[in-house]
Amino acid sequence: MFGLYPAGSEWVRTFAMDDQDMRDIQRSLVDHAGLTAAILHQPFGQQRGAVMAQSGQILVLSDTTSGARQIAVTPTVQMQHLLWSYREGYAMQWSAIEIRSLTGYTGWEELLTCTRREFSRACEAVAAAIARTLQSPAVEAGRSYPMNEPFPDEDDVTFYSRMAAMSDVMEVPSCAL
Repeated sequence: MFGLYPAGSEWVRTFAMDDQDMRDIQRSLVDHAGLTAAILHQPFGQQRGAVMAQSGQILVLSDTTSGARQIAVTPTVQMQHLLWSYREGYAMQWSAIEIRSLTGYTGWEELLTCTRREFSRACEAVAAAIARTLQSPAVEAGRSYPMNEPFPDEDDVTFYSRMAAMSDVMEVPSCAL
């Protein structure tokens, strides 16, 4: 049903859903893997899959033909075209500035590395959701997350000093997922 997309066969992975409901898998991906729920739009056209969830530049597509029970993981339409350009030898037509403005990555190396990582993680999450083994990531015991705390009063000096101390030690790589 899904067929090939512009980026090629290495950028699409299909999974059989067995007897599970697509909404249950979607809920599991959203609740436990941090994907964003989608409204089942069809970016590749009719009968090419409806987006049930998304993680960055990676889509999780549900089969739209009646009776079929498949899910596919593949990059977005825009990313498909960039990956096709790279594969077919047209990478030089894209400047680093264009790559940055389209994807947020600094160039082809970062784009390919981070997209492969994101694709792999999405595939692992879908496989675990189908196997019903997907669980929320473990939260470190005793660690406090400021975003989960109530919003402080404007004169809460303790909160602001903790945030300033955290910003000094936090280092986020450019393609952290």
